[in-house]
Amino acid sequence: MKNLLKIVIIDDEMILRNGLKYLCDWEEYGFTIVGEASNGMEGLHMIQRLHPDIVITDIVMPEMDGISLTAQIKKQFPDIHIIVLSSYDNFSYAKSSFKLGVADYLLKPELETDDLLDLLKTLGHLSNPTPEKNSAAEFFQEILTFYNLDDAQCISEFRSRGVQFQESIPYTLLVASYQGSLPVHRLLPLLTEISLTFFPEYACISCVTSQGYLCVLLQPAAEAVSPSASRLSAYACHLEQRLETRFTFACAAPSCTLCRLSQIYQEMCGLLSYSFYFPEKKILFPEDVHKCDLTFPDAVFAKYLDPLRIADAGKLVIDHLENAAAQAGMDVFTLKKQVENAVYMLIQALTDASFYTDEINAEKIMLFKRMDLSPDFNSLRLILDETFARLEAIVQKGTLEREGSLFYRIEEYIRQNCEQDLKLYDLARQFHLNYTYLSTLFYQNTEEHFSDYLNRTRVEKAKELLRTNNNSIQYIGEKCGFVNQGYFSKIFKKFTGCSPREYQKLYRKGSPLP
Repeated sequence: MKNLLKIVIIDDEMILRNGLKYLCDWEEYGFTIVGEASNGMEGLHMIQRLHPDIVITDIVMPEMDGISLTAQIKKQFPDIHIIVLSSYDNFSYAKSSFKLGVADYLLKPELETDDLLDLLKTLGHLSNPTPEKNSAAEFFQEILTFYNLDDAQCISEFRSRGVQFQESIPYTLLVASYQGSLPVHRLLPLLTEISLTFFPEYACISCVTSQGYLCVLLQPAAEAVSPSASRLSAYACHLEQRLETRFTFACAAPSCTLCRLSQIYQEMCGLLSYSFYFPEKKILFPEDVHKCDLTFPDAVFAKYLDPLRIADAGKLVIDHLENAAAQAGMDVFTLKKQVENAVYMLIQALTDASFYTDEINAEKIMLFKRMDLSPDFNSLRLILDETFARLEAIVQKGTLEREGSLFYRIEEYIRQNCEQDLKLYDLARQFHLNYTYLSTLFYQNTEEHFSDYLNRTRVEKAKELLRTNNNSIQYIGEKCGFVNQGYFSKIFKKFTGCSPREYQKLYRKGSPLP
């Protein structure tokens, strides 16, 4: 009797589960659907009970999502093969499952019977191993990530799989983070075709590792030379056009040995993070990066944790980012955490100062996630520019509201008490304000210094009294805070162009008043 491989389907959409169950005559192809579940927790219990060979799971599900489920399966049943189903919206999330050991992923809107069966057959061969050798791509992935062989063994194994690598000719290893939507079992044949078309005189092999990195190994023919930087850049651009996804490759220095491939691969994965500083580069070489540490200027920044210095704080953070970009050697994770910490402290400073920060606080987690995921310096700079502009707007709006209300109360107080001997110092104490701040507040709101503002207010009150009662000029001056008539007349003429008596006469004649 034919030994059927057991499949469990886990998806919260009944329509999709039914669609998969009745997709084909599974037994004809060597498979059987032994169970289905509508969420990750239910699915895990089913897997523990049924011990399937293959699990097909959705990403977004209630109770336990596909990523958490994958981690549990690989921990408890490392031999089970997992296929992840994803929508376009969750595609980036789905790709992170590669690091957990997922066999492949498929996009639901593009799910084709042939693609799924081809993938299942491949996994079936892995579950029921035969004396046949694994593919060249699989062998390439193994020597990159699992074990090292000497050069003679590597060359022999590659040749037995149809890849004609030669001794004593340098190899070039390219490593890129794969961000495309094409499933691996369809990507690799197309990539091989493109590579051989672009480098017809080269032997080449490619794979996607379990960490989600696309790797290409090139070796020129005996009479050829290692590919130049310009040719590699053109190759990356060509891949972008054909595969419709962005590529930045870390390129190792040409090496004549294969036994260090695993070490070189790890080094190139590390080098790729520094592509953050080179958004326009398609090929990044080790010599492009000079690793360094850059300390954030905490002491200076602490002085700027003041709402009135928000622009200075923003400039300091941007300057630090640009300095790091100019040196292009600081660990990117550390740099982002420095920047995020500075933004967090600024938001907290505004909150502590009672500015309205509810909206930006509610969006803070998403803001920091955007910073974490920013692929390059330009995108992070744009996020920071937007954030600091928003913080400045919060401060400006809050300051205007505060000053508007406060200054109105100060003006009312002066109008009602201008006959008194008012001094700016006394006014500052009356409103519990700093003397210098109050002086600045007057100038910002009136473009006058306090003494001029006070005299103008007294003159306006004097004009009203001159029009409405018959008291003497000296009496009116005293009622408006002028200690003697001569000084009263001098100040009145300064603001109106005429003396108090002349103003009174103009009013009585019905003439235009200044």
